[in-house]
Amino acid sequence: MSQISDVSGERLRAAREYAGLSLTRMAQATNYSKSYLGLVETGVNPITFEVLTAYERALGDGMWRQDINHPRLMKIKDPEHLQRIREAVEAGDPDIFAEGPTSSSIDAAVAPVVGAQAIGNFREWAVSGATSTLRANAVSILGFLPGRANADVVVAVLENDPAVRRLCLASEVSRLTRCGWEVALGVADDPASAPEPRKLAAKLAKEAVDPKDTESRWCAGYLLQRLAPVLGPDD
Repeated sequence: MSQISDVSGERLRAAREYAGLSLTRMAQATNYSKSYLGLVETGVNPITFEVLTAYERALGDGMWRQDINHPRLMKIKDPEHLQRIREAVEAGDPDIFAEGPTSSSIDAAVAPVVGAQAIGNFREWAVSGATSTLRANAVSILGFLPGRANADVVVAVLENDPAVRRLCLASEVSRLTRCGWEVALGVADDPASAPEPRKLAAKLAKEAVDPKDTESRWCAGYLLQRLAPVLGPDD
């Protein structure tokens, strides 16, 4: 059980969206009204122990998708900020995605609300964005989106853009192990150098079958293949 002081409405919304549940379905699963949960997620109503317990019961123990451990991690400040981000990307402005690494809460919150124009922009940025940061952030968004076309872009970029691949692999390692960013980059360069390779492999095995995130599945498979030489035959 997470501590209430560590949880924000934004985190609850991101966890729900990552699980693929609409606010209506969450209301049905928790026996709270849709309007009440909406106010909780936007910070108007306080997060009570009962609400937090209801979310964890509905979404499972693994509902808390960790963010990467990066000193310049970008986050959503409030619902108005999310709306501004959405409007910017729809208009062709990468906004926060060009400013630094984005958090899982941003990816989970933005992916379900963008339209066809924004999705097209993310596909373009993933392939030809001006910086590796923008390209990697675009890959992360596309990884959350359904559809073969989005998955194909994610895989193509990860296979053919070494700079993006390094950032995405390091993000996966940092998110799963909570290690420092420089350590995560080192593991991305040489997976066999992971401080605790068996623990990392166990977590990667779960990511490799996660149906919600193409980027994580690809990165997990890549890392597991390269961790194999340092794992025993029984691992």
